[in-house]
This record gives sequence, structure tokens and C-alpha cells, in this order.
Amino acid sequence: MNLEQLSKNKYVRAGAVAGGAYLLFRAVKTLFFPGTTVRAAKEDEKSFKAAGQKQSYTDGQYKIFADAIYSAGFDALFGTDESTIYGVFNRMNNDLDVSKLIQAFGMRRIEFSTRTDSLAGFLRSELDSSELQKVNNILASKNIKYRF
Repeated sequence: MNLEQLSKNKYVRAGAVAGGAYLLFRAVKTLFFPGTTVRAAKEDEKSFKAAGQKQSYTDGQYKIFADAIYSAGFDALFGTDESTIYGVFNRMNNDLDVSKLIQAFGMRRIEFSTRTDSLAGFLRSELDSSELQKVNNILASKNIKYRF
């Protein structure tokens, strides 16, 4: 099969479109939500430490915070427990703390789906825009650069 025949093949075209859509999605996600992925948070951690920031808690405590946020999204009776989520973000003191929280959260399953996502994706699935803005306001009030 030559190149011209391949380009006419509907499966090849569909694959090319799907691949292009995925690359566009990744570019938009990186552009509009920088530093909110686990990989980016690991890179950020290095620069925050080099700048002299110190983590406020043990690595185990960040895991506990991440678990609390995750559990707050699975309250089937009353919906998302926003106060728990706000409480965790109120305990973050600097960018390094948020970076460690993002890393501790890792990739987790999003409620009522089979997909997994980082802390940013989880928050966007659980909180409406005003609730998400409250999280971002908490971070901004502490001069933390991360935004969700």
C-alpha cells in the first residue's frame, strides 16, 4: 500500500485525527494548567527547594492530606465535602507544600468514571467554579503560585 492509498484509508485518517486531538488536549492542558500535573510538581519541588522553601509537613502528612481531599469527594449522601478540601488548602504554607500535596495525590480515579487524573483534574470534577475559585483564593492569599 502506498502513501496515497494510506491517506484514503478511513482508519488511518481516524487515527490521525484522534492523535491530533490528543496532542491538542495535552498542549491546552499544559498551557492553561501549568504545574498541576504530578510530573510538573516534581520538577517544581526542585526549584522551590533551591529557592530555600521548606516543606511544612512530613511526606506522610501530605499523603494524609491527599487522602482527605479524595475522601471528601466520595460522600454519596451529602455530595462533596468542600470544607475538608478548603481546610487542607488552608494548611498549605508555600508552593513547596502544594507541590508535595500534588505529588502525594498522584493519579486517582475520578468518581463515576474509569479515568484517573491528578489533583487538579479531581478538583475540577468535584468543585464548581465558585468553589474552585475559593481554593485559588486561599492559595493567592498565601502568595502561592499554584492555581486549580
